[in-house]
Amino acid sequence: MMATMRCDEELVQLYVDGTLHPAEAALVEAHLRQCRACRRLAGFYKSLYWDLGRTATLAPDPAQDPDALAEVLLAEHRRHRQPEAPPASAWAFSTLWLTANPAFARPARTLTALGHRGAEGLVRTLKRRWRRRKGGG
Repeated sequence: MMATMRCDEELVQLYVDGTLHPAEAALVEAHLRQCRACRRLAGFYKSLYWDLGRTATLAPDPAQDPDALAEVLLAEHRRHRQPEAPPASAWAFSTLWLTANPAFARPARTLTALGHRGAEGLVRTLKRRWRRRKGGG
């Protein structure tokens, strides 16, 4: 009777890498025949190793002067930096609070979704209900 193994990402990686003992490799092979998830994982590691093997053959960049490289990186950072935001006002904080407050935001989204005509109908209905509660009609 052959021993069974549980899914083990490290063992699958070592199997693909070819560093397992032959007995362990046979156990992983048997598991791969039965486990679809581990077969996918093995395929992922095979493609990863293949990609990494291809990049190792590329020529490295020539050495650069560290100061020149720092200047290039700083210029790139400045080019992509977002402009500073102006200081927030009390109005900005209050609108932020209102939009973040679920008790306000949910009905506001509903009114926005209804559009102008739908919101008018909703307001009329609410006014009627309010008048009935007050006993006005």
